[in-house]
Amino acid sequence: MWCCFNRFPNPVSDVCSSPTSSTLSVWCGVRVHKIAETSVNDEKVASMQFRRKSRLPDVSAITCSVSVVALLMISVASAETVEVSPEAERAFSKSTPADLDDLRAIENHVQQLAKAVLPSTVNVRVGAAQGSGVIVSRDGYVMTAAHVIGKPGRSVVFTFHDGKTARGTTLGVFKSVDAGLAKITTKGKWPMLEKADSSRVRVGDWCLATGHPGGYKSGRPPVVRLGRIVTRRDTVIQSDCALVGGDSGGPLLDMQGRVIGIHSRIGPSIAWNFHVPSNAFVDNWDRLAESEEWGRRPGSKGAIIGISGDDHPRGLEVTEVPEGYPAHRANIKPGDIIVELNDKSFEDFDEFADRIREKAPGDKVKIELLRSNTRLTKYVTLASRG
Repeated sequence: MWCCFNRFPNPVSDVCSSPTSSTLSVWCGVRVHKIAETSVNDEKVASMQFRRKSRLPDVSAITCSVSVVALLMISVASAETVEVSPEAERAFSKSTPADLDDLRAIENHVQQLAKAVLPSTVNVRVGAAQGSGVIVSRDGYVMTAAHVIGKPGRSVVFTFHDGKTARGTTLGVFKSVDAGLAKITTKGKWPMLEKADSSRVRVGDWCLATGHPGGYKSGRPPVVRLGRIVTRRDTVIQSDCALVGGDSGGPLLDMQGRVIGIHSRIGPSIAWNFHVPSNAFVDNWDRLAESEEWGRRPGSKGAIIGISGDDHPRGLEVTEVPEGYPAHRANIKPGDIIVELNDKSFEDFDEFADRIREKAPGDKVKIELLRSNTRLTKYVTLASRG
């Protein structure tokens, strides 16, 4: 979890923007540490060694084989899930891939998954603004982020993976969780993906992110990135899939190609990317479909403190403090237990985040925390989202 709602340059932006019309970029959502080449079955693949920054069980280093693969431009109108082979199931069940066979199984599965999910991933253009979305019904309902579409009743142009377009309109927005719904109004039966029960998502699950980083680029299909689930709550899912601006509104998928979330907030760290759980759409579907607008957008005043954390019986446990952010400058450290904000206790991380959102850049907040059973007081001057 986090309390920082910026869009920052991402170290994988060059990777994401490079594919041509006949290629698909597959990215593993962890930071590149070393790159070497090896030969497998007379095919050159990139063997990349990564160092993971998220707090997954027993994960300190991971070798992930990825390659640029041919994208088959298919146009199906089905929502069939993708079967996971026994070999891929074994690979996904491990904390890290154990050998080259695991890497081959993962790569083969991701290629098949990409073929199935990319036709339903669309670019969403509202005026001059662009984002991503995913079609979840044959009659053209599109799940996206509320901040991508803004409000109900706006005209939308949807661009598909093959460059074809369709017109539509924006429907409801639930701003508090950043859920937005739109509808294709051009007649047709559209490729679609199923919505999964996001309450069944578990920390450490593998996931796949698609979208249009940097906005739609002619001849480049949606970009695919592989990652793991870092945190799941009722109102937010965190993954380490590498995302950049333009991905917002795109789908986060399980290994069967079902939608478990929608890209929402892109943070300063590669492991600080957040998604609206699919259940937030399912539970509010009628209101969204009826073009209701409710809630308030998170971070509306633009203040950040810069921590990642987990719920704790006393408040929250800090798990990550990126260098250069207000919490880092105040010497708040991973492992600290924050128990009070401005002399008031709070129930969990979400309440702490909500209270930070009410502040403006430059405001000073008082943090009471426990470090090795010693109570400390820190004063933090909040910063701007940039």
